[in-house]
Amino acid sequence: MKLLVVDIETTGLDINSDAIIEIGAALADTETGEIELVFNKPIKGKFWDLKLHKDAWVFGKSSLTPKDVEEAQPLETYFDELQALFTEYNTVAFNLSFDNRFLSRDGFTFNKTKCLMEAVKNYVVFKNENDRTVKPSVEEIYNYFLVEDGDKYVEQHRAGSDAIDEAKIMLHMIKLKTTGDFVRKVVAKTPKDKDKPKPKFTKKYDIIDTNSEFPFGKYKGLTFSDIVNKDKKYLTWCLENVNGLTLTDEAKVLLAN
Repeated sequence: MKLLVVDIETTGLDINSDAIIEIGAALADTETGEIELVFNKPIKGKFWDLKLHKDAWVFGKSSLTPKDVEEAQPLETYFDELQALFTEYNTVAFNLSFDNRFLSRDGFTFNKTKCLMEAVKNYVVFKNENDRTVKPSVEEIYNYFLVEDGDKYVEQHRAGSDAIDEAKIMLHMIKLKTTGDFVRKVVAKTPKDKDKPKPKFTKKYDIIDTNSEFPFGKYKGLTFSDIVNKDKKYLTWCLENVNGLTLTDEAKVLLAN
């Protein structure tokens, strides 16, 4: 049986404003163990906005650039090709609910089968320093199942390479299930270094008052007052992490209320 392992890269988590910017799909044969990359392209998704999305998290964590997306073909160019794959094969994704939200929003339909992040719980449970069960990353699962001691796998956050790596995880779990050669284990995630200072952005900004347009990020162009009404937590995060971002006394009072 062949299963289609799909991975998408997006500009963020919000289906109302974020865009799909890369799609990768790997066809995995559960009998032979062969993996074939059948789709791998940057995508100019329907919601792509260079001005709004150029500082998206993924651009700082991967080799993908805003220029790659800006110069990519629009999603509509590949829609029929991708939908044909979704129609022919059952679809697997690492975080199926996340991928499903974005792909369904943009008009795709597909036969969903497995969420790898959920399926891995049958084999290993990851817990944090407080002994609470937590969702593992692709990197943590891959390192647990497929990497020898001393080596370390680092996720690329590129749709094609991630789809292949997720297919390897899936085939490994299928092999374990078929042979029965596993014991469900509990492992601890690496504790976060709470004493490590948070990285600071270095760009300097002018003092922000209540009517200033915000100069960066997902609310760039909106006034400070508008963002206070929309997302106070975001502003608080910015003040803690963006070096040189300073508020007037009036703006501080507005944020505190």
